[in-house]
Amino acid sequence: MCMIRALMINSSLLKSFSLFEGLPQADLEHIAECLHEKSFRKGELVFMAGASCERVFIVQSGTVKVFRASAETGREQVLETLGPGQTCACHTGEEDLDCSSSGEAVTDCKIWYLSAPDFARLVQTKPSVSLALNRIFSGRLHCLSSLVEAISLKDVRSRLIRFLLEWPAKPSADKKGGSLLELTVTREEIAGRIGTARETVARTLHQLKEEGLIDILAHQIVIKNRSKMESQLTA
Repeated sequence: MCMIRALMINSSLLKSFSLFEGLPQADLEHIAECLHEKSFRKGELVFMAGASCERVFIVQSGTVKVFRASAETGREQVLETLGPGQTCACHTGEEDLDCSSSGEAVTDCKIWYLSAPDFARLVQTKPSVSLALNRIFSGRLHCLSSLVEAISLKDVRSRLIRFLLEWPAKPSADKKGGSLLELTVTREEIAGRIGTARETVARTLHQLKEEGLIDILAHQIVIKNRSKMESQLTA
């Protein structure tokens, strides 16, 4: 259950968030006074699809996944993952809208909330915030367009290969020429991100291993032949 924390938010922390970049200190202090902070444990819902969108949240720490779930099958499709400094903002706060998706804490999180009216006034009176919001909208549109393209036009194998290639990697000490992926997500979560079932992810990973493209370790995957995997995406 989320815990409301009654403590003053340090306005200096806002400077590092792109949404508030360029605002003078006086404005940052005013915004800090309007923010409310809540803590969520891993697995708790931060917001729910269909609920009234009365607040805009900003991730202060931790990770939140934004997703849609099928009412019939319960299968999830992850739309985006938000980290520190990122926001769920999907409108300017001027309209009464319902949330089109749900948000769940992937890790323990601290979330800052700003009421829709406060957010609307901020967008209307601060050009830098309006410009930052436009950048967020543009980036989100690009990500969602890429997601639609991948799910509509790419097969599961291609989507999984792209996911693995884009996951942050480090050199593997015991696998010559390979790169090591420290997976902080489960196969079920991977399935949610690429729009398929957990069993399909497991089966496809096994196929990639049998072909010598990857090696599967405990909570780790070694990319053994990155160039061949990349060539399969362009074939």
